[in-house]
Amino acid sequence: MGVIDLVFEKAIDEPSFSVAYANMCRCLTTLKVPTADKPNTTVNFRKLLLNRCQKEFERDKVDDVVLERKQKELDSPTERERLQEELEEAKDKARRRSTGNIKFIGELFKLKMLTEPIMHDCVVKLLKNHDDESLECLCRLLTTIGKDLDFEKAKPRMDQYFNQMEKIVKERKTSSRIRFMLQDVIDLRLHNWVSRRADQGPKTIEQIHKEAKLEEQEEQRKVHQQLLSKDIKRRPDQRSQREETWNTVPTTKNSRTIDPTKIPKISKPQIDEKIQLGPRAQINWIKGSSGGAKASDSVKSETLQVAGVSEKPILSEEEVERKSKSIIDEFLHINDYKEAVQCVMEMDQPSLLFVFVRMGLECTLERSQKAREHMALLYYQLIQKGIIPHSQLYKGFSEMLEQADDMAIDVPFIWLYLAELLSPLLREGGISMRELFSELSKPLLPVGRAAILFSEILHLLCKQMSHRKVGDLWRESGLNWADFLPEGEHLPTFISQQKLEFTVSDVSPVSPATAKPSLSPEELFKELEHLLLEDMASDEQIFDWVEANLDESQMSSSPFLRALMTAVCKAAVKGEQTTLSNVDTAIIQRRLPILHKYLNSDTERQLQALYALQSLIVALDQPPNLLRMFFDCLYDEDVISEDAFYQWETSKDPAEQQGKGVALKSVTAFFTWLREAEEESEDN
Repeated sequence: MGVIDLVFEKAIDEPSFSVAYANMCRCLTTLKVPTADKPNTTVNFRKLLLNRCQKEFERDKVDDVVLERKQKELDSPTERERLQEELEEAKDKARRRSTGNIKFIGELFKLKMLTEPIMHDCVVKLLKNHDDESLECLCRLLTTIGKDLDFEKAKPRMDQYFNQMEKIVKERKTSSRIRFMLQDVIDLRLHNWVSRRADQGPKTIEQIHKEAKLEEQEEQRKVHQQLLSKDIKRRPDQRSQREETWNTVPTTKNSRTIDPTKIPKISKPQIDEKIQLGPRAQINWIKGSSGGAKASDSVKSETLQVAGVSEKPILSEEEVERKSKSIIDEFLHINDYKEAVQCVMEMDQPSLLFVFVRMGLECTLERSQKAREHMALLYYQLIQKGIIPHSQLYKGFSEMLEQADDMAIDVPFIWLYLAELLSPLLREGGISMRELFSELSKPLLPVGRAAILFSEILHLLCKQMSHRKVGDLWRESGLNWADFLPEGEHLPTFISQQKLEFTVSDVSPVSPATAKPSLSPEELFKELEHLLLEDMASDEQIFDWVEANLDESQMSSSPFLRALMTAVCKAAVKGEQTTLSNVDTAIIQRRLPILHKYLNSDTERQLQALYALQSLIVALDQPPNLLRMFFDCLYDEDVISEDAFYQWETSKDPAEQQGKGVALKSVTAFFTWLREAEEESEDN
């Protein structure tokens, strides 16, 4: 507790160094220090620090009471002058502490030690009080963290804050200094949080040394220039002297004079870091002896050697963090996987890629589920392509996993959010379940949360495949729940509470002798329709039914794929009257895991699905624009590829011609748009 008080007091007394103190606290959270009372338990540094920040933030109300009491004492005529000085000093001290604390809180949030709900709570409390001190703290806080808070999901809340700030400015009830501060923050947001004046902050030792070196070079240049000017004054008639010496190169009136400022650089024995040796720096001897030619060769070889030394720049961890945040912010905005992968490759910092992984976690953990899905798929692609080594991935996750149990107070669903970021890594071409769970358990076993995270991951996998398939993967990995549970926890109770029976029940594979009886297309459709329309079954229940009733060959057969597509699309049709039929895209989106799993990006399977959709439209008496709506939705959600659409358009299969002409006519505009989009893409 003494260390926390010491660091905290320094941080609020020296707000210019709050970034350094926040980084120090971040490092201290990783240390495991046993408590004095219970040696087996460790001190929760983050929790103690947050309590200290909260206590200081709420202390302002106590300070207000003290100041009011001193103000009343001031009204008495005795010792008025002394009390006036004490009051001003107390007010100034309280203001400095408040602004210092707010700056420190903002820096802790930027390092993800505080959560967004806490920040919003601080902003709301500061906005409620219209006194100058609260509004000054508000300006300082929003200047520090506004850019990190102002993303799409939180935009409505931020708009409310700034509308209230604009109202305060227009009412002119506060001092002009506070109104100008509020207006500066409003302008800062209008300029996308790009400040007109960069916040220099404290200088590092390296920066101070560099500046001292530049000053020394400047002093040397001035001394050389003064010596040269004195030498020229002493010898005014240089031409007469030149005539007495051998003159190998004739001089003219227009000959170029020597620039004295270049003399220090030429005479300086050491190579300056900022001088770039390239094609322009090479010296070619046009006339002269053979010795001159050799000198030219030596200059060229030296130039090549220096050029060879200047390899790729080695970035610091802070620079990689800034680059990573920029890449991730852009990726989450445009969702361009190819561009993001290319940017990570161009960073070319293999030993610091864990910083990119960590920044991806911090930027998406408390955002929308969609953002976490995109980030998880980017992790998967980077692992699959071998750009991020497995060791760098685990290192990037380890710090967050160590703090996750503490963060659960502020982020109750943190284990689900982490599972959403991790589960896609178990796809084919990613990481094996045994390796992933074994590595992730290392930072989690000391806090006893490994089993909770793995349970969430397995339940997410069950939404993409059957319980039986996930259970098989668990058993094939050779992992055991007992290895991940805290000491003393009852294994059967945990299995029951987390509904993980599918991982421990031994289900023997179906042998050819006991192959499942094949269902007719009518029976398949009837069962699937019952599950989708009447029972409103979850994806996991449908996976389980398919696994229980169909073998692998039947799952890829035309009758099953047609029955599945017909049942899903029929469930998505809204409106009883033919002319008012519409497509409920939410139902299609809800069933995307099923469609993606069984169509499996296979063009032939997708073609069968389009034939089924065509037959459904005919059965519904071909409502106008309904097929076009389905085509738009299936294309946008990547269920059907362009190739499959074109194959369906040109197909002459006699068995699929019923209603084909009317169907083609209704989607003419769709194919026109598809071709135009393809041509534009090729032009670009």
